[in-house]
Amino acid sequence: MAETSSPTAKSSASWRFRINSSTAKKLVQVASEECQRAAQKLRKPGLPKLFYLSYLIRDHEFFNVEARFGALYKEDHYSRRNCLTDAHVGSFRKDQISEGGLEENSKEEESYNYLGLPIHDRKEALRIGLWRLTDAKYREAEEAYFRRKAHELTYLNLHPELHDWEKRKPVVDLAPGSLPSIDREHWSRYVEKASATARNHPGIKNSHVSLQVKHQTRLFVNSDGSQIAESQAFWQLEAYLWHLSEKGDGIPWTISHFVNDPSELPDLKQIRREIRSAAQLLEKVAAAPRFHSYSGPVLLDPIPAGLLIHEAMGHRLEGNRLRSGGEARTFADSLGKTVLPEFLSLSDHPQDSHLVLPSGESRSLVGHYRFDDEGTPSATADLISGGKLKGFLTSRVPIERRHSSNGHARSSHHERAISRMGVTHLESEHTATSRELKAKLLEEVKRQNLPYGIRILNASSGETTTDAYDFQAFLGEINLAARVFPDGGEELIRGVNFVGTPLNAVQGIIAAGDDPVIDNAWCGAESGMVPVSTISPSLLIRNLELQSKADTPYTQYFYPMP
Repeated sequence: MAETSSPTAKSSASWRFRINSSTAKKLVQVASEECQRAAQKLRKPGLPKLFYLSYLIRDHEFFNVEARFGALYKEDHYSRRNCLTDAHVGSFRKDQISEGGLEENSKEEESYNYLGLPIHDRKEALRIGLWRLTDAKYREAEEAYFRRKAHELTYLNLHPELHDWEKRKPVVDLAPGSLPSIDREHWSRYVEKASATARNHPGIKNSHVSLQVKHQTRLFVNSDGSQIAESQAFWQLEAYLWHLSEKGDGIPWTISHFVNDPSELPDLKQIRREIRSAAQLLEKVAAAPRFHSYSGPVLLDPIPAGLLIHEAMGHRLEGNRLRSGGEARTFADSLGKTVLPEFLSLSDHPQDSHLVLPSGESRSLVGHYRFDDEGTPSATADLISGGKLKGFLTSRVPIERRHSSNGHARSSHHERAISRMGVTHLESEHTATSRELKAKLLEEVKRQNLPYGIRILNASSGETTTDAYDFQAFLGEINLAARVFPDGGEELIRGVNFVGTPLNAVQGIIAAGDDPVIDNAWCGAESGMVPVSTISPSLLIRNLELQSKADTPYTQYFYPMP
């Protein structure tokens, strides 16, 4: 196994995360000593020098509980500890990392088998685990160095003027912070009672309510002398509903509350109310006409709007992609040029842990972190200002001569950390109310001589392609949409997703709302799944395409639910 796990049976109904500040300091000291020992001892005549080494130890405790139709189905509590080891050979000028590190995520490497570390805090056991992993990573780094040299016998280095790794001053910050306790009995009863709500809705044939808690302490050391400890809490409450219509249409819906602070989660009465409302909405969606295609003006509510910006823009502003010849590098030559309408600005603020909304409510941001996975303090990335491209999300892989990482290197497990979004904020200089946006939508419908426009009320996920081999496009998974007729009337539709090419879509934004909303979610890319926060208002787009989802009706069950 790649990780060490240990299911535990706690005698107490509540438990608290194992690692405190004192324990973190002891573990950091052991890891730092082994890191320095490895940096001194790893010398092999005839091979490039090991000039940089880092350990990122991730100590996890998980609590997962799930219930269906009023009965508990799963309750897990377990611990894991693993280490992301980064070894660089050669020099800061030229090391073994190729393609910006995007391709360093294979599970076939020997080191993948040694990622797991002992979950008990025994000094010698921890050192042995780090030794075995480091030795494997060193050999893999040397092999990669010579593979890169062989590759450059045939293919040119696209960035000969750039160094391969950035020098940075060491950082010492050993204040991991506290994490909330978990009342296991309370949350088990909570999901049981909440899940029973679905029994009152016969159209719901599948349903569950789950709480997934991940408490993480990251311990970072490197051969430069950095020592960092940081703790993070991720609490995700989900209620899943699957409605089967009389025509055989299976319609899913997920209610999600993803936060850092459990006090922000809804109480039992509120989540029951949300489940009832969703079940009633699904009945209306089931009765709505199936839609097949559309091209024209679209009004995106804040969550779908943020998804569009995340997929169409965010991933293309990840700096590591600029070092890869396999990437399309959409904005490589666009610094100072207009890439969004001039009234829009985009930035990323992973150092922000909370945001106060216009309503006065403060919400936690799951994309927040103080230090990235390369040990760099998180900092604001000014990406687009007044519609013009100002910069990129960056790591310690340089993308310009005078490079300074803004602390956006992230990964989830064994993958090399690359620049990723954290807390992405789209802002508009000019805003409109929801009524004004709808009026603008209808004006555009009339101008384009169309019978109706489209409003996308909810979308849950998306994907995009950024490599040069494939076509440049993105897709958004629509959960709820409506046709908007010239008289202002709205009719729900189903069975479509929004698609498009990134530049056409975002440059067609003609108005933004005054209603920013936080979307806390998980984002997947080459370096794995990481938590991100996107803050966006509603957006009106002059032209966006909708395409059909796969249509595969289900047969009805042979006999009724009890």
